Amino acid sequence: MKYGLFYQLDNLGEESADSECQPLPPHRGSKRRKSSSAVYNNSAWKQYARRSLGTPFPASLPVSPQPANDRLYELVQKATVTVLSTDATHSARSDACIKYARPIQYELAETQAFLSKLSISASNKPAKPDLISSITDTLNKVEQMRTEFKQHKKAKEQAEAAAAAKQKAEAEVEAKAKAKAKAAAAAATDAKQPEPSKPLPSAATPSAIKPPSEHGLKYREMYAKMMSDLAPRIKANREHKSFCFKQRGLITRGVGQLKDSWEFIIRTADNIKATLAEAQSPDVHQWMLNLVAKTMVKQAEREVSVAYHAAYPLAATAVLVMQQYPQLIDMLMIRWVKKCPFVIPEYVAKSPGQSTDDYLKMAGYKRNEDDELESESIYSERMAGMLALFAAIVQTPDIGDKPNPFPIYHGWVWLARMINMPPQAISPMLVQTFLSIAGNAMLNAYGSQMHKLLQAIHVQWLPKLTDTSPLAKAGKSNLTTFLEEYMQSGKLRECNGRNVKTR
Repeated sequence: MKYGLFYQLDNLGEESADSECQPLPPHRGSKRRKSSSAVYNNSAWKQYARRSLGTPFPASLPVSPQPANDRLYELVQKATVTVLSTDATHSARSDACIKYARPIQYELAETQAFLSKLSISASNKPAKPDLISSITDTLNKVEQMRTEFKQHKKAKEQAEAAAAAKQKAEAEVEAKAKAKAKAAAAAATDAKQPEPSKPLPSAATPSAIKPPSEHGLKYREMYAKMMSDLAPRIKANREHKSFCFKQRGLITRGVGQLKDSWEFIIRTADNIKATLAEAQSPDVHQWMLNLVAKTMVKQAEREVSVAYHAAYPLAATAVLVMQQYPQLIDMLMIRWVKKCPFVIPEYVAKSPGQSTDDYLKMAGYKRNEDDELESESIYSERMAGMLALFAAIVQTPDIGDKPNPFPIYHGWVWLARMINMPPQAISPMLVQTFLSIAGNAMLNAYGSQMHKLLQAIHVQWLPKLTDTSPLAKAGKSNLTTFLEEYMQSGKLRECNGRNVKTR
């Protein structure tokens, strides 16, 4: 409970006549009095107020008469204190009300009188000369900056106009050169080509090239068997499952950190081979090969699709592992066929009774987080990235004293199959991706036969593309330009990064 002196404000409500008040604590400077609780007939005390003692104020505060509608006057009148008890027992309490409550009234009136005399007026003193000079300088600087900005903008517009004119002139020169090269290519088509400098590999002959559907079916059956037989056995064995999970993280991290340097390539390949050597059983060994292939194809899908030069170090790593573990080739083909059937190559067709979702999944399409099918541009970029890894592997030369287990003739087989199928919208983009990665290696390997194949693509295969979609138009235009440049220079424009840096 707070201690203080009781006082009542007039007209602030009435309370029960039976309310009980607590005894007043001893007043400062007075003797301790014994008093018991008392019952008052008027309302209970509303508030305690504690102030330091000052000079006594008159019993009645002189307040000048105010009009009836003056709100301040009404509040002052309401604040007038009425002492509740004149009994001798409570005389100290009554005196305290006069000494503590009335000063509040007096201060209120005094504050009002002070505020009525207070007034604020603007200064008539003139501004200092220093201030005027500073403002003038600032305005001059702003005007100067404005002038400089206009001059800079004008100069920029003139430079842009000159650059546009120069670009237009260069485009006209390039168009004339292309037209001339096209005419020369048409004339060269009728010329007799030289005989092959060396025989074709047996796998490249028409009798050795199996129908694409047979290859696709083979690897899809291998994938289904692996997931139905091998995967449950790995999951059922806690020790094998733990080992594969741990090694998968190491493989993923190593492949993700590959750089265009033999030091990183050899280190990553050695780590993968060491992991495969630690396999505790044939099942674990086969499953780890599957994880290695899955990691490489996923890296191609994500990273190589936006930077084709990243395919070369990844391919070199794959070849180094294949030299010791050739089973990796089949695992890579299983993963390629699952995600990118164009590696066979094969155009997936919807079979009778097959759902649309199953067909799109077989063709390699993906859905985003909102369950929406990805766009054609994103789909084609992913397919090109995975095909780039395939092309980079087949063009990789022999490393050390061991040959490449997946050599260049697989590239010839792929290209021969592709141009023996009617082109679709994505076909020109895939062919250009393959040629930009492995084209020059195939020219070195097959000479005039490869030259004939490129002419056939340019003159016979590309005109068969009748699709008018943006993807088809862009791919056809880019591949046409790519082949015309070859006809002029005799060398295919290849992707940078083919020659991996030595350690």
